[in-house]
Amino acid sequence: MAKKPNKPKALLDLEKHDCRWPIGEPRLPDFHFCGMPQVAGRPYCELHWRMSFQPSRSRHEQPRTPVPDLRAA
Repeated sequence: MAKKPNKPKALLDLEKHDCRWPIGEPRLPDFHFCGMPQVAGRPYCELHWRMSFQPSRSRHEQPRTPVPDLRAA
């Protein structure tokens, strides 16, 4: 039997081990949190933990910002 999905939760409905991933625009009435079970020791469920983690890149891999040419024409 498939596990029943958790319903999205409002801030005051979150329990200790619910995923805190925000969904939607906080100023709108349908704003909510994921509410799925958290990964142990993390604030998010497995899906949202993977989405939130971005490994750092070395300085050499980051795109360079072009320096404007300030010489007089």
